Amino acid sequence: MNDCIAIFGAVKEEIAGIKQAMNISDHVRLGKTSAWPGKWGKQNIVLVRSGVGRQRAEDATLQVIDRFQPRALISIGYAGGVQPELNVGDLVIADSIIEEKENGKYSPNPDWLNRAKDIPCPDGVKALVGGLLTVDKVIHDSVSKQELGRHYSVQAVEMETSAIAKVAEEKDVPFLSLRVISDRLDQELLDSSSFLGSDGEISTLKAGWYVLTHPGSIKSALSLRTQTQIATQAMTRFLSDLLR
Repeated sequence: MNDCIAIFGAVKEEIAGIKQAMNISDHVRLGKTSAWPGKWGKQNIVLVRSGVGRQRAEDATLQVIDRFQPRALISIGYAGGVQPELNVGDLVIADSIIEEKENGKYSPNPDWLNRAKDIPCPDGVKALVGGLLTVDKVIHDSVSKQELGRHYSVQAVEMETSAIAKVAEEKDVPFLSLRVISDRLDQELLDSSSFLGSDGEISTLKAGWYVLTHPGSIKSALSLRTQTQIATQAMTRFLSDLLR
């Protein structure tokens, strides 16, 4: 199936719009990774849910390349804005990916990058070309976001892209990263570290219990849910246009 494009998201919410729009031909389990080959419009794709974090993303990328031999990899998902001009639903087209822990730096395929730059944005959505920082934990406070944005001169932070970019570089597969802002620079998030298992899966049970036992967090949780829905819609529309 080497005429396909593999699209990677960490959690089900990030890929929900694509999954709903595509025609799925199969559900393939690759260890802890779920993959759905099929068609989206006229394009053969493999939609991948990797799990959260660099290790899960790396494992998923290696497994998908081995199984499907895709002609390109696209990493998508949510990101926290670390610059004040970014709002919920804005897109970051990564022209560089920095890995905080190991200080690695990766670049997307120039042809795919130029192609993404030329796509008109959906109404109400802004796209910026800039740097992306991959970190090992959710950055939930605005002060830390601001410090990371200033120190690394990036637009947004997330938790998987550098691992996918690293494997793409090693395997010589064209790569592109598109991230959509789910939380602004000035927005405080729930500290979700207690919801996330060592296997890179978010525990819905633990998250629900946290909200129930911390009533003050309910408003924040509901706001973030609305924001991620907006972000998913913006990403799905943009990616649909990119792959036509």
